[in-house]
Amino acid sequence: MSEKARVIGLGQAAAGDDQVGLAVIERLRMQGAPEGVELLVAAEPSALLPLLETPVPVVLVDAVLAAPSGEVWVLEPAELELRGLSTMSTHGLGVAQAVALAQQLSPGAVSPSIHLVAVSISRPARFQQGLSPEVAAAVPRAAEHILRTLPLLEQEQRHA
Repeated sequence: MSEKARVIGLGQAAAGDDQVGLAVIERLRMQGAPEGVELLVAAEPSALLPLLETPVPVVLVDAVLAAPSGEVWVLEPAELELRGLSTMSTHGLGVAQAVALAQQLSPGAVSPSIHLVAVSISRPARFQQGLSPEVAAAVPRAAEHILRTLPLLEQEQRHA
C-alpha cells in the first residue's frame, strides 16, 4: 500500500482544548481512515519539520485562538497570520512558521500541498484532561471535512 496522504494532529494531551488535533486523529482512527492515509500526531509545531518531508498531500489539524470556540476553519498555513489567528505552541514556533521553516530548510522535499483544518478555542488550559463541550462537538465535523477533502487532494496530486 502506497501512501496517498498524511494527516497530522497537533496538540498536548493534558492541555484541555489544545488537544483537539489529537482528538480528531483518534476519531479518524476509530472511523477507519481510507487506505493509504497515514495518521500521525505531533506535540509541537517544531516536530512537523521532518513530517512535512513527503511528496503526498498533508493535512494539519490544530487548535487556533479565536472566538467562538468550536468553529472549524479550513486554511492554508500562510493564512493564519493574515487572519490574525494563532496556533498553540509553548516554544514560540507556530504552524505557519514551522511550514515556512521546513520549506526553507528542505526545498523540494516538503509536500507541495499542505492544508490546515483548525478548530477555534478560547484559551489553552494546562493540566486539564478532555475537551470543552463546544470543542468536542467540533471533532466529528473536522474529521468529516478531512475525509471529504482527502479524495480531492489525491486527485490534485495525480494532476500535478
